[in-house]
Amino acid sequence: MKLYFTKPLLALLLLFPVLVEANDLEAALTSETAQFTFRSDSSLIGWGGAELGLGFFYNDDDDYVAQLSLMQSRQAAKNTPLTLGVGLKMYAGSLDGKNLPNNTDQDIFAVAIGGEVRYTFPGVMPMSLYLTGHYAPKITSFSDTEELVDTNIGFQIEVLPQTVAFIGLRNLRLDLENGKRYDMDDDRVHIGVRLTF
Repeated sequence: MKLYFTKPLLALLLLFPVLVEANDLEAALTSETAQFTFRSDSSLIGWGGAELGLGFFYNDDDDYVAQLSLMQSRQAAKNTPLTLGVGLKMYAGSLDGKNLPNNTDQDIFAVAIGGEVRYTFPGVMPMSLYLTGHYAPKITSFSDTEELVDTNIGFQIEVLPQTVAFIGLRNLRLDLENGKRYDMDDDRVHIGVRLTF
């Protein structure tokens, strides 16, 4: 089943950062993939205290997916360096058919639940290790998507005030209606930077 409103939805999501003032801009790159993310406080949608994110991922195979996320987590403190977070993420995008066995484009639309575990090392240059994961089962995966698993493990360091550098490894895996499993990421370590405005 094709999802014909994917492209208009992506256009709306891409305009979102223009309509609001983003607090963070993040870029994560490998030789074959790119992920760009805008983040702001969720008070923009009338519910403060959480992190609202809008991301766009694409790769060398002409696959792309937009993501809209909401993550609630506690700030790290000296006495509580280990923090947990929970949230939701929506995915909408398309896989280029030339990379698939039946040569047919596949649409992605899924709503996932997820969480984050982060350990922050206190110091003059704060550092942290983190693991995030999101899972969309069949019941919340639509169009050509049967299941979605998105995991990310990484290390970050605050190199300058309001500037964070990080490295990580992401796995974005889709199970499709045609029974095939497809990895959108290239299983290479990404490097990135996050700028706070």
